[in-house]
Amino acid sequence: MKQPLNVYIGYDSREQEAYEVCRHSLLKFNNENFRVNPIPIKHQELREMGLFDRRWVIDEDGQYWDELDGKPFSTEFSHTRFALQEYATTIHNQTGWTMFVDCDFLFRRPVKELFDLVDDKYAVMCVKFDWKPRSTVKMDNKIQSAYPRKLWSSLMLWNLDHPENKRMGYIKLNNAYGIDLHTFTWLNDDKLIGSIPEKWNHVPTVSLKDEDAFAVHFSEGGPWFKGYEYVDYSFEWRKEQVEALYAKWDQVRFEENSRRITAGR
Repeated sequence: MKQPLNVYIGYDSREQEAYEVCRHSLLKFNNENFRVNPIPIKHQELREMGLFDRRWVIDEDGQYWDELDGKPFSTEFSHTRFALQEYATTIHNQTGWTMFVDCDFLFRRPVKELFDLVDDKYAVMCVKFDWKPRSTVKMDNKIQSAYPRKLWSSLMLWNLDHPENKRMGYIKLNNAYGIDLHTFTWLNDDKLIGSIPEKWNHVPTVSLKDEDAFAVHFSEGGPWFKGYEYVDYSFEWRKEQVEALYAKWDQVRFEENSRRITAGR
């Protein structure tokens, strides 16, 4: 059986439910020929490893602000996603292609079909949205920032072996303005950014209506936020949430039984 492929999920401590659903939906399509191992990217762990040291402040409304550029951001993984190159290669000894995805995704197809699209001439592949937000807030009343290439970095196929990505190291990650990271300025040529179909990053209220999205991205706000309980695919997300809870409970019981068996020997 092949070793599972590490893929990385942006982790926010305020969105544990979203993370569990994203993780479960990635795993449910595993098979003998293609398995994935979801790994959360947590800023606390990256700080302890010495990979990340950007300073943040949180105001009285719970809004995150980056001290480097003075700009607001909405999730704990807004910047840490760009630690992917070093985290995957130095900590997990990974090579080849990998993936980063925001935690507010629901996968509806085997991710193998996404990796079938990779092309080694690219450093990064993503959905190239052409969208400017109409609202100034999103999710739980966090500031909605408008910038070029909005949403591009929410799901990235990432070529760990590409020489251009090796420029995304500790110094760039911790000293570049957020806008430079999210617009892929470490790449010398925009031709190094490949395209994937929008079906893999379908955003309710942003993407055109699609009843057969391959992956749903609740970027504006998901069913776990007040006011977004009935967005497209919300019923399916809740069903996945129940399945994720049962799967987690089964794993806990399995580990407890294993400990009892071992202790009784």
